[in-house]
Amino acid sequence: MPRQKFEWYCSGGCGKYFDFVLNTSLNGNYRIHCPNCGHVHYRILKNGKITDDRFPVNDDKILIEDIMPMKSSCRDFQQEQPHSFLGELWNRVHAAIS
Repeated sequence: MPRQKFEWYCSGGCGKYFDFVLNTSLNGNYRIHCPNCGHVHYRILKNGKITDDRFPVNDDKILIEDIMPMKSSCRDFQQEQPHSFLGELWNRVHAAIS
């Protein structure tokens, strides 16, 4: 069961970054809860990657995991720095649509 660490930006109100770990071998719906403000990010994992697709809030029948990271994973800054102009651009676009 491969597990991978991800860094996430909460666009739901608090604007904090947080880390979580998920099983990347299971495709499907994931609910990722911000440990700071409780905002829920509904995402779909496909082939080991978190997509920009969201699943309907009431579509729990195929929920793979409800991820609730620890409050200690929250911070005001991005930990993983982009390595290139395109990486930084991707992070900004991803944060804006999350």
